[in-house]
Amino acid sequence: MSKTFTFKSHYELAIVGCGTAGMAAAINAKIRNKNFILLGSEFCSPKLAKAPQVDNFLGFPEIEGEELRQRFFNHLKEMGIEIVPWKVTNIYPGPPFTLVGKDQSFEADGVILATGVSTQKLVPGEAELLGRGVGYCATCDGPLYKGKTVAIIAYDREGEAEANFMADICSVVYYIPFYKKIGHLDERIIQKKDKIKSIKGSQKVEALILGAEELKVDGVFLFRENLPAEQLVLDLRMEKGAIAVNHQLETNIPGLYAAGDCTGQPYQLLKAAGEGGTAALNAIKYLDTLQENK
Repeated sequence: MSKTFTFKSHYELAIVGCGTAGMAAAINAKIRNKNFILLGSEFCSPKLAKAPQVDNFLGFPEIEGEELRQRFFNHLKEMGIEIVPWKVTNIYPGPPFTLVGKDQSFEADGVILATGVSTQKLVPGEAELLGRGVGYCATCDGPLYKGKTVAIIAYDREGEAEANFMADICSVVYYIPFYKKIGHLDERIIQKKDKIKSIKGSQKVEALILGAEELKVDGVFLFRENLPAEQLVLDLRMEKGAIAVNHQLETNIPGLYAAGDCTGQPYQLLKAAGEGGTAALNAIKYLDTLQENK
């Protein structure tokens, strides 16, 4: 789906995440006639889909999670809002912001993060060595590792295509999967099934420490469904593992807002919907101010 979508070079607002908060933000952006894009995954709101029953969402007593999720999608469809399944790997503050993915990038005057929470914790050494051998897009950085050794840690099958790509470039590619049913991997790739203890290095990546061995590598790439927010945006302020926001859902970076589970507990649909709408309204005020100052 994302391969056939044609991105504009510039949007007023980019909403990253297609859960309850992201969808609520998109609805408000649509009502206010903003030029925006809603980015998400192939399967939005998996936690809601698995909920046998939701009892506290206003107006929908005792509704199944999947039914409520479909109602959300129907609302978007009726308003002509499309969810673009495109994974953001970096966001560079502006103005305007630059959002970078696997194969392209675009600009946005404002951004709302509605990424939820990642179930995978950062690997020790990951944050410290980010950009110095640690990365999240092998096809982006592949040429830098020609003839070298890399390890790919994958929590879903997305990592397979990246590993196969690197097999044509690197001398050695290790693949450490944390999911079932491996699809297709190039025969040159070396699979390892072990715990990840840490990424080792002083000025750059030197090794990946597993439970039973140490792999000498020049680079480590990690593939998760959701990237930790602090890895998406440099210098984003965090508090107790959540994005720090004020009552207007503003982060410490002007023009960047956050809503939903990524802002911390409680992890509730009502909170996510309310924050998504509030973040959008405040982002729109910010965008209007930008226009007035031009």
